[in-house]
Amino acid sequence: MGGSDAPKVEWVVNLPCWPPEKEGLARLVDADGGRDDAENSYYEAFADPGFVRVEEAQRRFRGQYLRRLRRLAR
Repeated sequence: MGGSDAPKVEWVVNLPCWPPEKEGLARLVDADGGRDDAENSYYEAFADPGFVRVEEAQRRFRGQYLRRLRRLAR
């Protein structure tokens, strides 16, 4: 089974592969003193522990799945 034959490969490649930019968002929020409600809500969403756990699990699954496909292709 190659990478293109795998049933979940299209879904898996759409999962995040890098951590969210919490630090960048934090600097953006701090730059204007937290006056922009949209920026504040984005940061709060990215800093939410539940969101972080789910996103870490998705990144871990993506990496494991793609490594498995590479191993099976060899």
